[in-house]
Amino acid sequence: MNRNIFKSIFILTSLLAGNPAYPFCKSANCIPQKNDLSINSCVECQASQYDFKFDYTQNCSGYLLKMTTAKYPSIGFTFPDPADYSALAWTDAFEAAHQKFSREYAFSNWKGVDWQGLCDRFLPRIIQALEVGDEKTYYLALHEYVCSIPDRHISLSAEDTSVPTDIGKKLAGGGFGMAIAELDDWRVIAAAIVPNGPADQAGILTGANILTWGGTPVGTAIGRIDVGAVPFNTLSCQIGNEKPQATNDHYRLEQTRLLTRSSTGKDVQVVFKNPGAAIARTATLTAVDDSGQSFSLLNFAKQADFSDQIDYRILPEGYGYVLVRMEHDLSNPGYPTRIFQQFQEAITVFVTAGVPGVIVDLRGNFGGSDELAADLCGFFYAEPSFYEYQEYYDKRTGKFLRITFSDSAVVDHISIEPQTPHYSGPVVALINPATHSSGEGLAMGIARLPQGNVIGFYGTGGSFGMVGVGGTIVMPGGYTIEYPCGRSLDQYGGIQLDSRNGIGGVLPNPRVPKTIKNVLAFAAGTDIELRYAVKYLRGYKPEYQ
Repeated sequence: MNRNIFKSIFILTSLLAGNPAYPFCKSANCIPQKNDLSINSCVECQASQYDFKFDYTQNCSGYLLKMTTAKYPSIGFTFPDPADYSALAWTDAFEAAHQKFSREYAFSNWKGVDWQGLCDRFLPRIIQALEVGDEKTYYLALHEYVCSIPDRHISLSAEDTSVPTDIGKKLAGGGFGMAIAELDDWRVIAAAIVPNGPADQAGILTGANILTWGGTPVGTAIGRIDVGAVPFNTLSCQIGNEKPQATNDHYRLEQTRLLTRSSTGKDVQVVFKNPGAAIARTATLTAVDDSGQSFSLLNFAKQADFSDQIDYRILPEGYGYVLVRMEHDLSNPGYPTRIFQQFQEAITVFVTAGVPGVIVDLRGNFGGSDELAADLCGFFYAEPSFYEYQEYYDKRTGKFLRITFSDSAVVDHISIEPQTPHYSGPVVALINPATHSSGEGLAMGIARLPQGNVIGFYGTGGSFGMVGVGGTIVMPGGYTIEYPCGRSLDQYGGIQLDSRNGIGGVLPNPRVPKTIKNVLAFAAGTDIELRYAVKYLRGYKPEYQ
């Protein structure tokens, strides 16, 4: 099922009351096989036995998918309804939205969300905005509210982006003419300099150690940046809506990027030490309107191009390389067959050529279909393997129910099934913090392989929930809040990949070192992560040798 799931409502049969290990299978004819991986065939057996029929009915909530049997009545599992509070006053809309959001959000307990604390913090700001009729204050309160929960599947969109764009320009429209980076040894360097910009004119060179910023040790100054207080998507040319960061690493990255942004005309005193210099120097930099230029100088969490095209080639070093930007067909809302076929074509070429290793580039992957992510993993698996259970908020009970959807059907779980042709050699996934949703699932599947590994400067985004059914609230002003009502579970029933206490996603192993040499080369345009993947494959030795 697509992680932006189809807008249907499923009615669940009482078969779900069976064995918790096999909640959809009670038949003695369904025999679990090796590694607990035959559940899909059990579902087929059960469906055949009880003569399932699917009826589509229109109702006020969207589409109703009714599952009936001759033996069991419909129970009525129901996704939550989307809400439209656009006609309400700002305060009334916020209170209604907060109640719905806090009730249906899939990770409240997992992330320890203090919903009452959030209401106490932001409702007075909404009230104040309403009293003076200040839409920018209202929007900024909504933005900070949404960004207070570390989940990349939570977002705030705007029909008219003029308000968030104006706020972003006011707060961060000015740049100091450089991008900085934090190294593994906690030094902060000027990783890239804008020619003739404020930093360049002050004599700061690429590779300079930045010691203090505004009279504060630079590491401390970075930590004081409130990323959620700045809507900067438009300035940074990011695709998609405003959303929070789910992991500590990603949040720290955005803090570092925002330190060199400010309102136009603002001064900051910087103490720096150029490469090879004996003493540190002090300069006062003035932020200039640069149309967000410093954002593009260095980005460890860069998104892929917004395309569903699969690109592949054999590298000069002889390894197969395939770029997967998303697991969603932009021209077809159903299963992304075309993407599967393109990936299959790439693997066929690699197998025929006898490449000694394959690199799957998932950096900036936008996500999409769970089924496709599991199926793409299948080209590297010789045996079936568990991928996920799913749980969704059930409107009837106000609780979360384990129910897994695959290609618009209810199954026990999604599994990775071996595909043809099979590639048995070493596989490396390239990732970054913009590797998102089902893209993280593909990285997870590769990481679990004995011959698989994951490489990058940073881990993935740490957001693996399901959005798109009911988790949508339209607010006054044309702003929309979206959030996940579903969560992914591992084979033991635990939440997988979604961040907790700032830790989550798929972590690289090995992690590309953030040395001054690597960071400067990366900022200059060298694909250091790809180089490390090639280096890893050159030294790869199977465990059995």
